[in-house]
Amino acid sequence: METKKKESKKTQKPVHTVRRGAIAASIWKRQSMNGYCYFEYSLSRSYKSQSSGKEGYSSNFFDRNAAQVIEVIKEASAWIEEQSSPADETEKEAA
Repeated sequence: METKKKESKKTQKPVHTVRRGAIAASIWKRQSMNGYCYFEYSLSRSYKSQSSGKEGYSSNFFDRNAAQVIEVIKEASAWIEEQSSPADETEKEAA
């Protein structure tokens, strides 16, 4: 059963992506063990090697990426906040 959970995470796609240049935030919809749904995001930087032409993604950033990283985080957080319904806010306040 644990293998099935790992496979479903690998095939799951983000519900939304915010991109600024090479920097992206992939937003994922998750569900806790008790059934509560929430969103979280992961950050990545796309790259292409000049020497080999290899393309890929990295979770590491350069200092020159700082402004784009900040912008992507703000936009991803705003998108997640927009998805919250008034019922969700009431539950959060009660907790």
